[in-house]
Amino acid sequence: MELFSDISLSWVIGFIIAGFIAGYIDSIAGGGGMIQVPVLLFSGISPIHVLASNKIASVFGVLMATIKYALSKKISWKVVSIAIIPCLVASYIGSSLVMYLSDEVIKWAILVAIPIAMIFLFKKSKKIQEEKIELNKKNIILSTAPIGFYDGLLGPGTGTYMTISMKKFLRLDYLVSTASTKPLNFATNLGSAIAFIMAGKVLWLVAIPMGLANVAGSYVGSHYAIKGGEEFIKKVLIFVLIFMLIANIVKIALS
Repeated sequence: MELFSDISLSWVIGFIIAGFIAGYIDSIAGGGGMIQVPVLLFSGISPIHVLASNKIASVFGVLMATIKYALSKKISWKVVSIAIIPCLVASYIGSSLVMYLSDEVIKWAILVAIPIAMIFLFKKSKKIQEEKIELNKKNIILSTAPIGFYDGLLGPGTGTYMTISMKKFLRLDYLVSTASTKPLNFATNLGSAIAFIMAGKVLWLVAIPMGLANVAGSYVGSHYAIKGGEEFIKKVLIFVLIFMLIANIVKIALS
């Protein structure tokens, strides 16, 4: 059965599996795009349609994660309310600038960003509860907006980096950091998705099944994140960062 000239039903099943795994990982530690994008590219879909369809699927999944974390009352809405507009603006600026960068610069920028995140992750910090910290507006914007810019500019691992940033600079625990990242990531993804929809770049028969699978994976992943707490999330963060580092090294070596 052919859905497009080069996309078979077997590939769509692969997209569904990848969407579920990506949703699971993304709801806990971010980085789901590092799973979905390669699978879409391997199917032979053009890069611009890959980015567009991946964003649509990610919007579905991160919305589910946002709802799940909101119902569990783990989101710091003070952080979200302050950061959401700066993240949107920063993401838009990043998307506007990325067209001026070469593929080589983009690949190396992503590769450099991963070990930096790992350094922050492994650097010891005091475990300070959210309610004991005065969340300064300036600190909130500085710890989130640059990552919103990164999401528009490059994208992969945005949720991972934002979770680590909130942990290190706002001193939220990993569960609250992960939960608070989701509505911000939803906003930046939504802005990008709207642009792709208006440009007619979304392959809906790819994006919708992958997006629904992403929702299912996100539901399961956020459940285990809430249940497993900080140590579980940190382990998944480490796995995602190592996976992203290896994937990008292999990608550069093969290019």
